[in-house]
Amino acid sequence: MGRRLVLSVSQLNEYVRSLFQQDPLLRDIELKGELSNLKMHQSGMLFFTLKDEQASISCLMYASDCAMLQVEPFEGMRAVVSGSVGLYARGGQYQFYAKTLAAQGMGVLFERYLALKDQLSREGLFDPERKRALPAYVDTVGVVSSPTGAVIHDILHVSRRRDEHSSILLCPVRVQGAQAADEVVRAIGVLERMECVSVIILARGGGSMEDLWTFNEERVVRAVAACKKPIVSAIGHETDYTLCDFAADYRAPTPSAAAEAVIPLLRETREELQALRAALRSHACSALERYETSLELTRAQMNAAHPVTVLAKAQQALEQARCRLRETALEAVESKKRALEIQRHRINLLNPYGVLTRGYAIVMDGARVVTTAKGLCVGDTLTLAFADGQAQVRVIENPAQEQAKEE
Repeated sequence: MGRRLVLSVSQLNEYVRSLFQQDPLLRDIELKGELSNLKMHQSGMLFFTLKDEQASISCLMYASDCAMLQVEPFEGMRAVVSGSVGLYARGGQYQFYAKTLAAQGMGVLFERYLALKDQLSREGLFDPERKRALPAYVDTVGVVSSPTGAVIHDILHVSRRRDEHSSILLCPVRVQGAQAADEVVRAIGVLERMECVSVIILARGGGSMEDLWTFNEERVVRAVAACKKPIVSAIGHETDYTLCDFAADYRAPTPSAAAEAVIPLLRETREELQALRAALRSHACSALERYETSLELTRAQMNAAHPVTVLAKAQQALEQARCRLRETALEAVESKKRALEIQRHRINLLNPYGVLTRGYAIVMDGARVVTTAKGLCVGDTLTLAFADGQAQVRVIENPAQEQAKEE
């Protein structure tokens, strides 16, 4: 009996690995099955399991190959994976080294598209009430798109044609591949935080459903729906619809149409500005007149309520009252004077001495007033009282006495 070959574990694993590498049937083959246990390593490598109804195999894809993926793999995806069979010598694990990965027929992607659309629709992400109107005037338009290709050039061309002073800020991203979704989400977040950005355009050229799949990824659609600034979706051609189209505030059939939607014509803008300027001037003048009138009224009220003004009015009122009192007193004095004159006149009329001024005289016999001639005798001395004095007279004849004797 010959001596047995003794190998180390590493030698055995290396030998088996070389067998795999030398077997042409295990190189450049395609496997089909369902993806599970997806895990993206921080290095960029993708680890997953490919299985069918009866068996499974561990798979890995290097970061350089992952970058070339057209569609980001998802759990449960039915796929066709090309690559070669190998052995991980350190762990002695048999596995499949994938080079490419594609959906097993477009029906798989479409089913995924419909399922996610139904889920997000039930959550309300596509409700019309959530959509905001595009701003009438924009400061800067943020664009999330590839820096190469015709899309960004079309947007710039249309923007410059409509307004030569328009400001476009491109946030460059990959628009397809396994890492495209993360880049698009980050770009939306960057532009959302920039105060100068008024609206965001999410743009990509046309392609198959697989080419456009980045814009059907759940995290991209949620980022579009959650963005606090209006987003215009311009993905593919007019007949292409992605889930981002339903989540965006506005869907443009093409990137050029998106630029037309967000950039107003400079001529129209100038006309609107002129109309607004005229209306503003008119309103300003009217408001100024109202304010001036109100100011004058307020000033007049303040002046009227000013202590100096109040004191002056009080002094004026006092002076007027004093004048009225003086006039009233003078009128009363004059009235009393007139009444006094009337009374004096009446008294003078009753005063016997008052008639003396009219040529009459009072005849007195001593202290007795002589009122009749019958009682006088010839030779009596009488006193005649006149207005300016008295005189003594003697009776030299008295016919009234002689007549009284005869009777």
